[in-house]
Amino acid sequence: MRTAWFIAARLLRRRETALLRTSALAALLAVALGVASLVVVLALMSGYSAALRAGVLAASGHLVILTTPGLPADQIAAAATRVAAVPGVTRVGTVVYLPGMLFPRTGGSAELVSVRAGSSPPPFAHVRIADVGGPLPVAVGLGVARRLGARDGDVLALQVVTGGAPRAVTVRVGQIFSTGFAELDERFMVADLAGLRRRVSSLPVGGLEAWLADPDRAEALRDRVEAACGKGSIVTTWQESNRNLFAALRWQKISLGLVLSLVLGVGAFEVASALVVMVTEKRRAFGVLLALGGPPSLVRRTIVLAGAALGGAGVLAGVGLGVLVVLVLTVLGIPRFPPDIASIYMVDTIPLRLLPGDLAFVLGLSMVEVVLAAMLPASRASRREPVEVLRWV
Repeated sequence: MRTAWFIAARLLRRRETALLRTSALAALLAVALGVASLVVVLALMSGYSAALRAGVLAASGHLVILTTPGLPADQIAAAATRVAAVPGVTRVGTVVYLPGMLFPRTGGSAELVSVRAGSSPPPFAHVRIADVGGPLPVAVGLGVARRLGARDGDVLALQVVTGGAPRAVTVRVGQIFSTGFAELDERFMVADLAGLRRRVSSLPVGGLEAWLADPDRAEALRDRVEAACGKGSIVTTWQESNRNLFAALRWQKISLGLVLSLVLGVGAFEVASALVVMVTEKRRAFGVLLALGGPPSLVRRTIVLAGAALGGAGVLAGVGLGVLVVLVLTVLGIPRFPPDIASIYMVDTIPLRLLPGDLAFVLGLSMVEVVLAAMLPASRASRREPVEVLRWV
């Protein structure tokens, strides 16, 4: 009989040890997966914001200046010279935006395009500015060229509406650009303003675009540029034009972070569950410690440290797993969208960016949730009387 009780006690202890090990492993995996998902989502949102920012900055100047209607061209040129002299401004050019239609010369359906005619081409366009007659050299987006079946060197027919009447211009594809920004690749056509004006004399005067050495200083330089342009001019910054877009992205990132922090909270309570199993298994040791005069705070600190160690291991494993997933997705170029989906998200691919601030946020939030979850079983165990704990043995 004594041998049977001994064997049963050993089996029970092994079962308790296996239960504790299984509970701790489940808690570690739950925390790791929650942390990894939060790392990947924050990297995705940071990369999405960066891709949209790059596309917006490439689409137009950092400052867009609308001059007084009817202002002579020489006065607009003088205003451009004064704006170029403002410290921080690297380039100024005249620009006109027109709606247009591109027709293939061999027949077929036309494509609606946004024609950007400027004296200074945008960073992504490298069309030949010299105009020696013949078709006007233009740069078209990859999506426009794909739908038209156009290739480099092809001659197309462009129709723009200006002065209340349509005007036809023969153009030649000098470049097919791909910026990754769907708004540009699927709709834009870039031409030299002087060359287009020689073919269409009724073009409007247009406005000015200014590029800055530091785009983030656009708001700070706005007043100085407006003063340099003179009265009646309106200066708009790229932040002002896209404020709603970037505000929506910030709120989306915050909301996703909050939702995934709840998933991380589930992993933190898995740590609390593992600590409950540990307290149950080690109740005799805690009872003896309290009976010998050990303060309840010692028991509480011991359990909290055990939970922090278990949760911290899961947090580090989750950060490592998240970084690995981000690197793999970056190498594979995922996520990448087809053209119809890219027109919705405005980019054809989303780069993943790991920001130090995001990683610090994940580490801090994860450890706070783990420690808070560990304090519940620690507080309950430290409040028990030694006699009550020893009665369980």
